[in-house]
Amino acid sequence: MLANLDRSIAAEVLELYGLVAQFLLGRETTLVYYNPAGLDCSWSVLWQRNLTSHPQIVGQRSYPRPDLYDRFNSGLLVLACLSADSRAAGQLETLASSLRHLRMVPLLMEVAGSDQESLASQLLSFCLRQSMLHVELYFRNYNHPLFLYSFRAFPSFELARRRISGGRAVEIFANKLANLQGHRLRVMPDLSPPNTFSYRDARGQSQVAGYLWEFMANFASRINAGLEVVRPNWRAGGAAESSYMLKYTAQGLIDVGLTTTLINTRNLWAIHQYTYPILISRWCTMLPVERPLPTADLFGRILCPALAVILMLVTIFAWLVLRNPSCVLLLGNPRLTLIVPRLLALLLLTTCSAQLLSLLISPPFHERITSFEDLLHGDQKILGIRSEFYDFDGAFRARYAGIFHLIDDPDELYDLRNHFNTTWAYTIAYVKWLVMNTQQRHFCKPVFRFSEDLCFIDFMPTSMVVAPESVYWEALKDFTFVASQAGLQKHWVRKSFYDMVRAGMMHIKDYSELVTLRPLNIADLQLVWRICGAAIVVAFAVFLGELLFFYGNVFLNSL
Repeated sequence: MLANLDRSIAAEVLELYGLVAQFLLGRETTLVYYNPAGLDCSWSVLWQRNLTSHPQIVGQRSYPRPDLYDRFNSGLLVLACLSADSRAAGQLETLASSLRHLRMVPLLMEVAGSDQESLASQLLSFCLRQSMLHVELYFRNYNHPLFLYSFRAFPSFELARRRISGGRAVEIFANKLANLQGHRLRVMPDLSPPNTFSYRDARGQSQVAGYLWEFMANFASRINAGLEVVRPNWRAGGAAESSYMLKYTAQGLIDVGLTTTLINTRNLWAIHQYTYPILISRWCTMLPVERPLPTADLFGRILCPALAVILMLVTIFAWLVLRNPSCVLLLGNPRLTLIVPRLLALLLLTTCSAQLLSLLISPPFHERITSFEDLLHGDQKILGIRSEFYDFDGAFRARYAGIFHLIDDPDELYDLRNHFNTTWAYTIAYVKWLVMNTQQRHFCKPVFRFSEDLCFIDFMPTSMVVAPESVYWEALKDFTFVASQAGLQKHWVRKSFYDMVRAGMMHIKDYSELVTLRPLNIADLQLVWRICGAAIVVAFAVFLGELLFFYGNVFLNSL
């Protein structure tokens, strides 16, 4: 491959080409050539002869191409050829405009001219300000050794120069976010539990906790960075004002806004200021756990009505058969006619007694609610916020408006829900449910359950806020994958409950109702009294019928 090159190209350029070819090995990469001044660049030979296995885009005009992102979102390598005079800065600025939302792609720049360290520092510092970290630069001068210029971004800008052919292995496009050397990331918490919240520790110092804080603290530790808290200027504990954080990150006042933002059509215009979703949530219903059936209803479950009627018919039939003298003679033993009915009665009595004891020891529960239709035909209502209700689909609101009890004050809902008031069911996000379910682990028995069958939004990707061209976007995405595979996000959400307990914002308290054993009373035997009353009424009616029949005959015979 190298033998096909022009002999005028310096050997060090060939070695640099080898590094690029090795970097491209096994990658599906599109090469973008940027040469706005039409210079005689070394890469003009390489791309025509030796890099033909990769798709190529050649740009030889000086105006920006901001639509490049619409065609690619990754998998690019930019090879740029810049002038050696004052025009280089303008050409690089045009290139940065073309790489809108693609600033993290590798960029190799060749400057046509002699080695100028001051120009290299000027161009590379501009790259750092434009969030272009994976940049290498060299000057084309075949009469002098070739030096690769790069920079260290953290903790501050520092120009780095190294030889290509020095006997040591040279790494190009090194990851500058692997070690931030203690650089402090400016973060703004939303102070909305369980995302983030503020409290004072035992020494009286203000601290921040919450699962987003845990996420960011572990990310900072992974890249050897620290965290600097920028306090928000809105009411602590209020709703997360992501619109403010979008403005602060865009202006460079903070690096990351610690708030959970749902990406939807309303904020799609700012999608490049949202991180990769750190947690996929759902907005569903928190239902009270089904209660056991009352004792009075248990007696109706000993025998079903159909079985009771069948047993009665079988008993009457057996009694009629056994009273027939011919059947008794066939059996051969008259005593058997007395034992069989008693054995049947004993079997029925013991079976019913065992069934009753089983029901009293472990009573069944009310029928489980599995759909909005069940709520529509039942007595349970969902306590919701009026403003949230009108965000639902119109057809859903028209059909299921009757299952909601709407209020305007969200604090009232939060207070009832946080104290596990079982009068209502509640709307709740999955993240909040993880916290409340962690609290339920300290109860004697669970009070509420999270119903995935009664969801209003099944897919809620939640993200944090960063700058439009944040250098941390890719690193945060990679860390999100690692944390998700390890199950750390849910662990941090559950841990935030204990952080709030430590901060005095929540308490470990059992809100479940203790079940006290009590003896049966008259009210529990309602079904028994009704059956006895019905039997007495039937017996009394038969007795009256017999009297009427007897005295009717006496009266008729006396006439």
